[in-house]
Amino acid sequence: MDKAELSHPVEVKVLSRRDNGSGVVEIPLLPATEIDLAHTAGGGKGKTKITEGDLAEMVTNFEVFPGPVPIGVSPHVEFGDRGGFSPGFVNALKVRAGVLFGELDLIAPLLAEIESGGWRGFSVEIAKNLKTATVALVGWALTGGIFTNRPATDVNFRIAASDDSESEQQASFSICLTAGEQEIDTMSEEKIASLEAEIATKDETIKGLRSKEEGSKGDAVSLEARLTESNKDLAAVRLEVADTKAKLGASEVELERVSKELVKSEQTRKEAEIKLEAEENRTLRENAVTLAHKAIDRGVSAKHFEGMDEDPSAWFRKRFVSLEAMGQFIDALPTVSESSVQSGNKPDGTEHTMSKENAAKLERMGLNPKFAGKTSENEILALRAADKE
Repeated sequence: MDKAELSHPVEVKVLSRRDNGSGVVEIPLLPATEIDLAHTAGGGKGKTKITEGDLAEMVTNFEVFPGPVPIGVSPHVEFGDRGGFSPGFVNALKVRAGVLFGELDLIAPLLAEIESGGWRGFSVEIAKNLKTATVALVGWALTGGIFTNRPATDVNFRIAASDDSESEQQASFSICLTAGEQEIDTMSEEKIASLEAEIATKDETIKGLRSKEEGSKGDAVSLEARLTESNKDLAAVRLEVADTKAKLGASEVELERVSKELVKSEQTRKEAEIKLEAEENRTLRENAVTLAHKAIDRGVSAKHFEGMDEDPSAWFRKRFVSLEAMGQFIDALPTVSESSVQSGNKPDGTEHTMSKENAAKLERMGLNPKFAGKTSENEILALRAADKE
């Protein structure tokens, strides 16, 4: 297999890191080189040459690519099946010294796996003269890529040392031109050691699942299915957990926001109720007082409204259910003697005999006409005692 080696090791740079552990890294994706198609996942005969001009086309087409360019982990996924969840995306492309570099935005679990050395290779997914539903690209375009430990072509890189480390960790970072799963027979010793460690970890996982199967016969079928799929689903499960945690965090933030909005709305509602009650009392007070004043001006005895000055609203609510009822009651009340009013003397309370019409109005309101004009409890008790006799 022809290998295209960079003249100097290149650091995988962590450009930024967020509080939730996700971040942006810069890695070499593809050098200008000649690739044997037989060694790629897509297969084929002969060789293809990737030039610096081809790399420049990828940068240009990235700017007009219809949608995000997703990054995943092995195995490869067909271009048409890339619509689901992805643990990373390409933010930007650039060419330096004949090598295509990419800025990759990765979620926290994948970034941690790369920094811990769990992934040592990268496999690009590229297409030439790609046609989509909305655009036709001219030349080569980067459509995606995966982190893999089975790449086809090698370029050296080095993991940037942490601030408290005095040494640099050297590794072989490889890329490949591929359109599907990658199968090759040659691997570096470091890759073999990494794969052996990964196999050992998965063996421990399988042993744990089998132990659970023995302890719970009722789950035997489910555990057997999980055992069968454990090797290929292990990385996907970790990514799903990370995605669930991220969504849960977002849900908690939204719940807190909605709770605050509810508290604010409840406070606003109470304030509105207080204002409405105050406005209703003010309107009721003004209307009740106005009705009383008009009645007195008409000649109704003022003694019917004793106590109203202290609290007109309370006085009204104790006696009537509506302003209409108060108005009907006042209309049925007799007026004081015209002679006492015209003489300029203070009305002495002498009242005309109530007309049949006014008496009928009071009866329709459920009031006994004989109680009209009585303003004290003693007067009412005296009438009731007389009725009993």
